[in-house]
Amino acid sequence: MLLHALIPASRANGPGLRAVVFFQGCSIGCLRCWNPKSHHFQGPEVTVDVVAQDVLKSRQEHTLEGVTFSGGEPMQQADSLLRLIQCLRQQAPELSFGMFSGYTERELDRSQYRIWGDDSSEQHRKCLWDEIRACLDFAILGRFNQAQPGNMPLRTSRNQVLRLFTDSYTPADFSEQLTE
Repeated sequence: MLLHALIPASRANGPGLRAVVFFQGCSIGCLRCWNPKSHHFQGPEVTVDVVAQDVLKSRQEHTLEGVTFSGGEPMQQADSLLRLIQCLRQQAPELSFGMFSGYTERELDRSQYRIWGDDSSEQHRKCLWDEIRACLDFAILGRFNQAQPGNMPLRTSRNQVLRLFTDSYTPADFSEQLTE
């Protein structure tokens, strides 16, 4: 997988103290994206196991509540994302999982997303999203839109939505926007 960065402990990327895995690469092209250095699909490839071990080390050092996946665009490396979630779930089942994606839920449900370096079928993309969604506790979905500035927790645009996929969290668990 292409990794942009890993923050071992953050309070600005979801409820509680969380590790944040930033995937490298995004072809969506949101105007004035806050993380343009993460757009190119270039850089060193690392194994899912290496990233998982780094997250687990952070868990030991910081007593993490969960992990948030961001980018770049995590869904453009959906195979690696799913393997990482499965690896972490196996070794640390208590961790919660969240994700930031520029795709809308409708686009994901309809397999209307791109996977880097892969011409996978619509059915394969649908299965990947279904499996990933089943592991996520929450997601922030939708493109950044500078014309619609937002002030809701974790959402920088009014068009972005917070989706809760489990009962682990309620909207009240998502506090005001923080920066680190």
